[in-house]
Amino acid sequence: MKRLAKYFVNGLITMVPILLTTYIVLKVFNFLDGLLGRYLIEYLGIKIPGLGLLITLVIITAVGFLATAWISRKVLSLIDHLVNKIPLIKGVYGTIKDTVNSLLGDKKSFSQVALVDLPGTRAKIVGFVSTEDLSAFGPIDADHIAVYVPQSFQVAGFTLLVPRADVTILEMSPDEAWRFILSAGVAG
Repeated sequence: MKRLAKYFVNGLITMVPILLTTYIVLKVFNFLDGLLGRYLIEYLGIKIPGLGLLITLVIITAVGFLATAWISRKVLSLIDHLVNKIPLIKGVYGTIKDTVNSLLGDKKSFSQVALVDLPGTRAKIVGFVSTEDLSAFGPIDADHIAVYVPQSFQVAGFTLLVPRADVTILEMSPDEAWRFILSAGVAG
């Protein structure tokens, strides 16, 4: 009976990551393919899996190209300015824009892995330096930086404002750190 239980656990360990990864990839694929795919089915009369995704990627790339052109930059700047004038929407738009720029833009956040000393203990916590400029907070000392500490097994976390002296920058890739944190220290 113990042997059967061991085989079952080994089967779970083998299959769960494969099945969950496949499920997530298929959900993302179907979502992206469905953005334009449903309209292509009506227009073409047949369903071609992946065509909606391909056209979506082409449109995103074309918008990226146009965003670098001088005239298009001016139009996008005007749209950006107008959206930032609308109450409530400007908060949502600004937050999403800042987050996307920090993850994909030239000045990437979360590129430095930090080890933070927890006060009064010998314990440490792993996080990511999200910003070193806290001037917007006024009374906070200039020696503080913001460190984002994600929680294991969920998409949540804390942003801590800690003294630089309590932070050690690690020579670890952000991918390795994410894997370590999100797996509660099991992976990595």
